[in-house]
Amino acid sequence: MHLSRLKAGSTVIALAAIALLSGCVNVSSLDCSEIAEQAKTISQAQAIKIQNVTNSRETSRTDAEARCSADATLSDGRNTTLYLRAYEENGNTMVAYQETEFQ
Repeated sequence: MHLSRLKAGSTVIALAAIALLSGCVNVSSLDCSEIAEQAKTISQAQAIKIQNVTNSRETSRTDAEARCSADATLSDGRNTTLYLRAYEENGNTMVAYQETEFQ
């Protein structure tokens, strides 16, 4: 599992990514609601957890990457926009989320 920290204003939220079934799931088969649910699952191991995700919508897609945004409620009581990303890395499908847009 890959973990790194990114700043979102004065708040820090972890960027978390996890392999999904090592090659059994690919980006083209995931829609934004599935990516959001994976992000919610990943967040349960973080200090700030995603409690609820709604209004997930696709912002871009290629064969190897899907990007979405969604409205989220976090365990610290904040409502925010999350930016979600599913991508291929070394034959695995990874899911990541953060509070700022991916570059």
